[in-house]
Amino acid sequence: VRTVAPGETVSVTSDILADFLPRTGAVSLSMSPFGALDVPGLLQALDRYPYGCSEQTVSRAMPLLYVNKLASMEQLALDGALEDRVKAAIERVLTRQDSNGDFGLWSAGGSEDMWLNAYVTDFLTRAREQGYAVPQKSFDSALDRLRNFVANANDDTPGSPLAYAIYVLARNGRPVMGDLRYLADRRVASFDNALSRAQIAAALAMLGDRTRATSLFQQSVNVLAQAQDARYSRSDYGSAARDGAGALALIAEAGLVETQDGSPLMRANLAVEQAAGGQSYTSTQEKAWMILAAQALAKASGALQLSVDGQAHQGPFLRTWKDTALEGRAVTLINQSATPAHMVLTTSGNPIIPEPEAAQGYQIERSFYRFGGKKLESNVVKQNERLVVVLKVTESEAKYARLLLVDKLPAGLEIDNPKLVEGGSIEGLDWLKQDVEPAHTEYRDDRFVAAFNREGKQSAFFSVAYIVRAVAPGRYVLPPATVEDMYRPERFGRTAFG
Repeated sequence: VRTVAPGETVSVTSDILADFLPRTGAVSLSMSPFGALDVPGLLQALDRYPYGCSEQTVSRAMPLLYVNKLASMEQLALDGALEDRVKAAIERVLTRQDSNGDFGLWSAGGSEDMWLNAYVTDFLTRAREQGYAVPQKSFDSALDRLRNFVANANDDTPGSPLAYAIYVLARNGRPVMGDLRYLADRRVASFDNALSRAQIAAALAMLGDRTRATSLFQQSVNVLAQAQDARYSRSDYGSAARDGAGALALIAEAGLVETQDGSPLMRANLAVEQAAGGQSYTSTQEKAWMILAAQALAKASGALQLSVDGQAHQGPFLRTWKDTALEGRAVTLINQSATPAHMVLTTSGNPIIPEPEAAQGYQIERSFYRFGGKKLESNVVKQNERLVVVLKVTESEAKYARLLLVDKLPAGLEIDNPKLVEGGSIEGLDWLKQDVEPAHTEYRDDRFVAAFNREGKQSAFFSVAYIVRAVAPGRYVLPPATVEDMYRPERFGRTAFG
């Protein structure tokens, strides 16, 4: 991240990809009057994210609703048909809706997670606004679920899901003005994060109460400026960076796009820069809301004047180049505006030097066993031999978290009959103890995946196991096994390569 002064020239070459394997590297560049919102890099990261709980599915798809307003698919180097991916996301989340309108995180219903319900319904709402088909019965059921939640709320109802539910209902024209005014006047203190207050403010703005809305947007930014980000996950999937990006998006969507110092827009933008600027990792929530913020800010960014390889360009510049596109050439940008521009440059790819073992909040150990319980001491196995892979995760602190554990297979092994371990009745495995059940498991061709909901009360370690078979003779790289808090991804553990 850096500031580009008026008249300054910036060149982008393939040299910055020297640490990545050929044909795997990419450079993403964002230049705008607003900092920390690297749309191409964020979209690329979401595009590559391979997992799909309901929150992750929505976070990957919702920004795609606005891609054409930001830049073309070709400029952003996104693969696949945009419309098809949005339609697939709609279909996926609807398969996870229960008969009462409730959306589950990994499977149909039963979650009682009202923030998740509001988030999915927000996505369906925005998709309909962009012309995508959403079955009316399913959509009405989702809105009725939120309406019932609001109608039955009391002073003990958590603020985050309540604010989001009312915002979504207001966006769909449902009658919530009485609830809004009561919450804005009497219960505002219960909305303890910036996004919740911004959602109440945005709902008021949509329904015509600009006075209360402007006051609440200012309060939202005040909360954001004072926020001390927690080290651990929250039940509403949030963080200071997510809350700031969401508030920024809603302020811009409400039309409060004044760019003078001290305006809600500029104060929120500064808070997002401060919250996101020091992060090495961002969650799917943070990525999605930052892109929504950039989309909402696009109109306010129109004054930026650039020269790109000698061609005039007005407005924010968002572009991704694969390494092959930069071979033997440089991309030259000149800031021709009278004011500084903010540039964010992101590189990605497969590193030449494998990453080492790491433990930042979690430690993960991987062991291979024969069926009788004897640990495999050699790295050599016979073709058709079956092994039990045991993954042990140790938490430095038992805290609330939604964990994702991933073990990528070496190419010569494949997962063998998942039902054996799931059923717990295979002969010869009575020595194997799994004390914590995953909330979700996936047995893919190339990896084993398990998700865990950690409440912060269980023991500080747990293990999980699955069975593999050696199928193809050869010598193979053993990729690392990883575990991470999905909404605090800077808390993770990783084994070494083997």
